[in-house]
Amino acid sequence: RFTWSVNVLNLLIRSYYTANYSKMDMTFYFSSNLTLLFQSWNISSAGQLVGALVGIFIVVLFYEGLKMTREVLLGVTLKKNGRLSAPNSTTPLLTIQQAYKSNSGPRFAIVLIHLLQFGLRIVEVGLAYLLMLAVMTFNGWLFLTVVLGAAVGYFISNLVRCGCLPLLG
Repeated sequence: RFTWSVNVLNLLIRSYYTANYSKMDMTFYFSSNLTLLFQSWNISSAGQLVGALVGIFIVVLFYEGLKMTREVLLGVTLKKNGRLSAPNSTTPLLTIQQAYKSNSGPRFAIVLIHLLQFGLRIVEVGLAYLLMLAVMTFNGWLFLTVVLGAAVGYFISNLVRCGCLPLLG
């Protein structure tokens, strides 16, 4: 008797879900018909898809630029303290903490730079999750655009960081 009622409940839930929610593709597909991030952002033509892909590509470039900007700001903070010349993602946390605890350099400027990094990190994480959700539409064109944008953005960021592309002056 209990098993029968559980099966009926599962059947009701499944039929409600099927009637009220559209099925989502869980494999990559290449189509110009999709809903991107919000239910009102329906893409139904090739022109709309190209526009969305260009927009996503620009967002990915901006995301990669944010990551580089945060590294540059960390370098500025550490240079103000005379501790480190070029930080990277493997900079030991202890070195960074020592730079913040030192008495040299204007501490107010360091705190402002840290707050700016904090704000940029919030934007960076938000963009990362939006890009992840765009990829989770399983549209092959969107996936390829995000990957290509990340590769191009990383390449440009490294050119700027090494001074080969003088965008930072």
